[in-house]
Amino acid sequence: MKTRTGILLAVIILMVMSCGAVSAARTLQPANETAWITVVTHVSAIGTVMSNTDIVYTQGNGDLTDNPPLADNGEGQNVISYQEDTMAVSGCVTYDSYTNLDTGPVTANGNNFETQKYITYDSDGDGTESGVMISDESIMVESTATGETVGTGRCCPWGVDDGTVLPSTNDRVIAGSEMIVEEAAIASSSSATITADSVATPVEMTYSVEIEGINQTVGDPSTGAEGMATAYVSANLQEGLGNGTAMGAEVTYYDETSASGLFTLAKDVSYTSG
Repeated sequence: MKTRTGILLAVIILMVMSCGAVSAARTLQPANETAWITVVTHVSAIGTVMSNTDIVYTQGNGDLTDNPPLADNGEGQNVISYQEDTMAVSGCVTYDSYTNLDTGPVTANGNNFETQKYITYDSDGDGTESGVMISDESIMVESTATGETVGTGRCCPWGVDDGTVLPSTNDRVIAGSEMIVEEAAIASSSSATITADSVATPVEMTYSVEIEGINQTVGDPSTGAEGMATAYVSANLQEGLGNGTAMGAEVTYYDETSASGLFTLAKDVSYTSG
């Protein structure tokens, strides 16, 4: 019986790393052969539901098989990594997810990777009141490259004029959530961009999660989700100077928000390179 006082948490985080033209993390041109994978899942059950998703997409402008280290001629490597695990036991469950991966070049407002997820869970739904759902999700974007003056290096072209200085970069951003709940309605989405035909297209990542009660009353956390949850983001951004290895800027950031009892929790994360 839900009689405890609830809490309401909402956090919006925006990160933009810019150190001058084409000096922050940069997208890479895709390989000659590209792929497109789309998966749509729907599950509805009174009982148990288990789901697992793991995706790692790595794009380079040189030979990935001999990395690390990256060659000192402007070689770059970008990575998208996504993981989601859900186990719902002894309850009423609906689970809907959409996952799309496109390794081709991204145009304006496009993404290489996108997810959407909607879950409802009620441990009372099977009449036992003994169930629980454990769910965690995370997305990571990593962009690494050595410095180069375009036209003098030996790696694949970046799509900029000869003589352009592309400093070294080493950026990593991770965002996600984890929860153990007896009742909840969860909506989450994520996206990432690491390839494009032009280096002017930024590396980007977003993550959003909202956790509330199944019969949530707006502004009333006493009707919220029941259990505990955490949403988080961490970033380590290092940008170089010139075409060498000198580091000209560094940003480290960590944010974690937790709630337990009866609660609603929302967090939005956005990262864009300069």
